[in-house]
Amino acid sequence: MTFLKQSVTGAGASLLLVLALFAPRAVEAQNLKVGYANAELVLVYVPEYKSIGEKVQRQMQSSQEILQAKADDFQEAYDKFEKQADLLPPDKRQERANELNAAYQDLQRLQAQKEGEVSEYEAGLMNPLIEKVQKAVDAVAVEQGLDLVLKSPGILYVNPDKIVDITNLVAAKLGVDLEKELSANAK
Repeated sequence: MTFLKQSVTGAGASLLLVLALFAPRAVEAQNLKVGYANAELVLVYVPEYKSIGEKVQRQMQSSQEILQAKADDFQEAYDKFEKQADLLPPDKRQERANELNAAYQDLQRLQAQKEGEVSEYEAGLMNPLIEKVQKAVDAVAVEQGLDLVLKSPGILYVNPDKIVDITNLVAAKLGVDLEKELSANAK
């Protein structure tokens, strides 16, 4: 019986110790000022975003033109081979088929390379803009005295009395009237 009494008393002491350690954090969590922002929505309406999209589109178009020219050359060579295949000796036919296979693989590599170049180009243009939006989020969070800013639209529920939507403030910091932009696009 003494062992059981000591175990319960030891468990009770452990529980008190745990409560003592975490109680201040629970109080802190209740005083935590939280906000949320839809930074992706703001990003879309920052003026530079449209020009970045246009530049990336031009880069994609240029890549597509290069790829199309190479694909046309390949198709022409393939069509010529098909017409002549029956007239070629087997060793020449195999040699030509191997050349066409290599050309097709080169075309696929070029396509992957061009896609990578466009992705890198887009990332190079977008990263500074994303950083600019993040700095605006940080600045608004400091101005509003927020301890934590959540990313929207991934939030399922928000109590408007406890959590502040700073999306419009972030947009304004970047010179965007988000309400005006959204109403203009709703028409």
